Amino acid sequence: QDITKFPSVERELMLLKVKATPNTRAQLLEIATIFRAKVVDLAEHSLTFEVTGDPGKIVAIEQLLTKYGILEIARTGKISLVRESNVNTEYLKTYSF
Repeated sequence: QDITKFPSVERELMLLKVKATPNTRAQLLEIATIFRAKVVDLAEHSLTFEVTGDPGKIVAIEQLLTKYGILEIARTGKISLVRESNVNTEYLKTYSF
């Protein structure tokens, strides 16, 4: 079923392996905390993160981590379900509180 024109909940999963040095490890862990990413693998020269969220969040953390050196990346693609509440969050993003 095509749900593009309906209010929906969208999520994506990404696994991201980033080069990590003793000098950058703390910065990478701080970024992970800000984005609520989970560290799923820790190695001497890399960290692997699990990131879930809306596609904008996925793109934002990927762009931010590019400068550290992305070694490997895997993404599920967007998944979504229709919002039964009919609340259109796209409208809420433009609303000023």
